[in-house]
Amino acid sequence: MRALLRIVVWGWLAGIGAAYAADTIITLPAAELEARLQSAPFVIEAAAPARGIAEDVALKSDVRFEDGATLRIKIRPAAPGGTEFNNEPRYELAAYLLQQLFLDEADHVVPPTALRMLPRATLLPHAPRLRATFRGADEVLVVLQYWLRNVGGPKELWNAQRFDSDPVYARHIANLNVLTHLIRHGDSNAGNMMLSTVADNPRAFAVDNGVAFESPGSNRGDAWRAIRVPKLPAATVERLRAIDFKALERLLAVVATWELRARQFEPVAGAPRMAGDKGVRLRVDRVQLGLTRREIQEVDRRRRLLLKRVDRGEIGTF
Repeated sequence: MRALLRIVVWGWLAGIGAAYAADTIITLPAAELEARLQSAPFVIEAAAPARGIAEDVALKSDVRFEDGATLRIKIRPAAPGGTEFNNEPRYELAAYLLQQLFLDEADHVVPPTALRMLPRATLLPHAPRLRATFRGADEVLVVLQYWLRNVGGPKELWNAQRFDSDPVYARHIANLNVLTHLIRHGDSNAGNMMLSTVADNPRAFAVDNGVAFESPGSNRGDAWRAIRVPKLPAATVERLRAIDFKALERLLAVVATWELRARQFEPVAGAPRMAGDKGVRLRVDRVQLGLTRREIQEVDRRRRLLLKRVDRGEIGTF
């Protein structure tokens, strides 16, 4: 029965992929990529430090799924306890989810991202020093993210002249800036902000959002924390107006939950928020990640202040 269900699901996803207007940067629909990253079994065929430096904990990985499909993804293991500076899985997924409140898929600025528990043995050949993330299971919490195609990491994404002359670039760079402002992005080092190398598809992306929200201050670069663009897409502004604290809380208070069963962490969909206001919430048999109430309040405060600046004419629209 499970095998039949898997065939039906992947057949449905294949149908979505066939109908998807192929993008040169993200080549499959987000729904298919999310489903694969969240739960589809895979093997790692090759992996190396994402930035080519030995101390990088993130892995640029080529994986193969049971149906034969292959993907290049980033695998970033969490530290024991699931939280540390510049390695906050909950922030990575929260940034991916938040953009969906005000951007259509074609305008997304964070690539498809998922959180998942993987057996430590799966990662040890490529990261031999890894330790289990939580007690009770020999597993590692990882951030999985689609590896973008046809993009580069220029020293400076912002180009005022191009913003004025290229409306498609202007839309994408402005939408990027809205997201980085709302999440209080604090790591604009080279390689974290990406720009399409395809001239007629100038999408912009934030691929590393672990230093954000209420992260401690750092010297990693906050070039995209403030609003840099002189105007924003009118459609984006109107969708920001439709958001409120309750919508943010429903989306971000719980971004992932797992229950410990037979020494394995199994994902639990739709789990209610656990008691306490920490970002990583632990019980003997359960792990939950999400934003704290304060972190959500601060996102909403930045949203409201941004709209006030638009209403006062400090920031234009187009």
